[in-house]
Amino acid sequence: MKRALILSGLFILMSLPAVAGSFPDVPEDHENYDAIEYLDSNGVIDGYQDGTFGPEDLVTRAQAMKIVVGALGIDFGGDYDAVFPDVFDTEWYFPYVMAGAEAEIVNGYDDGTFKPGDDVNLAELLKIIVLASEVALPEVEDDIYVDVPADSWFAPHTLYARNHNIVFPDEYGYLHAESSMSRARFSEVVYRMMIVLERDGEPYPLDENWDTYVGVDLPFSMKYDSDSWAVSENENEVIFYRLDQEFLQFSSMRIYPNSAVVSVTLDDNVDDLNAREYFTNISEVFVGGLYTEFELDGLDALEILYPDDRTVDWYVYLETGDILVVYTEFGNGALGYQLTQYIKAMLTTFKYQAIDSEGVDYSELLSEIFENVLVENTGMGMLDKLPDKLIIETDAIGVGTGPVDYYYSEGVDYTFKYERADDVILDTREGQTTAF
Repeated sequence: MKRALILSGLFILMSLPAVAGSFPDVPEDHENYDAIEYLDSNGVIDGYQDGTFGPEDLVTRAQAMKIVVGALGIDFGGDYDAVFPDVFDTEWYFPYVMAGAEAEIVNGYDDGTFKPGDDVNLAELLKIIVLASEVALPEVEDDIYVDVPADSWFAPHTLYARNHNIVFPDEYGYLHAESSMSRARFSEVVYRMMIVLERDGEPYPLDENWDTYVGVDLPFSMKYDSDSWAVSENENEVIFYRLDQEFLQFSSMRIYPNSAVVSVTLDDNVDDLNAREYFTNISEVFVGGLYTEFELDGLDALEILYPDDRTVDWYVYLETGDILVVYTEFGNGALGYQLTQYIKAMLTTFKYQAIDSEGVDYSELLSEIFENVLVENTGMGMLDKLPDKLIIETDAIGVGTGPVDYYYSEGVDYTFKYERADDVILDTREGQTTAF
């Protein structure tokens, strides 16, 4: 089969901001906008004579064959014999249906007909497009979705689509494979399959159009799906969570069968452990996990994976000596595979990002810190409010009661002399200095 995919410049096209869409009834905020724009720009789909696209119109089996044949570059210029009694050589869709039949990606019904005017459903589309792509079908061992048992005729094609992020179930784990396909939804499936092929079989990137969260008090950024995940910002912690709709979950404090949580926090590392000491301590505390050390933006990091518990933890050792900590967990319900893919995508986009303090007014914060100088048991609480505190020196002898640390904050451009024993800020100096 000829494989003249129309995919050159794919990621350039995907990354360009859309100034004006091709169709007045497909605005930029439409969930399938990118798919429709991409297929239109590559001549895979057309609009109607009045210029509209009709995103909610249903796709017939004949129309489906034209789109799939065009999208995957299947040769439809052959001299075909009519093999279906209801597909005549005088019809516009004749060569597309015949090309599909010749390539064995589509067949007729038990009575020999093709029924070109019938609506195509999701199960049929998945089988057609996966077969047309000539990819290896996975072996099906377990039920794929609540309504897609392992012995379904379309199970292998659905499993391939699931494993490559082409389709996911609803909030209750149902795929509804029998549902007719709207033009918008059909375009999304075809578009994702084309991207998978362009990426040499790598799954469709879920984060392509996700929002990016940039920490205000914590130095990180990460993409997440704001349509299905919520964000809660607490003191020294940011929580991303997806609630379980099936079981009416109302809080992220517990993991439900179909819920997931990704939380980011900061460990001040008060004992000043170096990266090796810190990671060794973590490995001794949490026994039984799979440990992997890696680098994140040039920083030493540790991953702990607990497959049976469905959790992954990250510890990123910052240049300040603090540790950026990421905890993830998801439930064991019908959406387990989907939640795994979402968390993987979120962690893939996780980056260390220094807090931008330019233009921030710290006068009130400095006043509060100054008011608590020499006030015991308040020192670290005050220092924790600084966006970028960094130990620049430690006096191990101190003032007789234990070590004294010198913390500097570039954001406020002040150095703070801190005594650990009494948790107290002893003094402050403008600029970076240890000359007190």
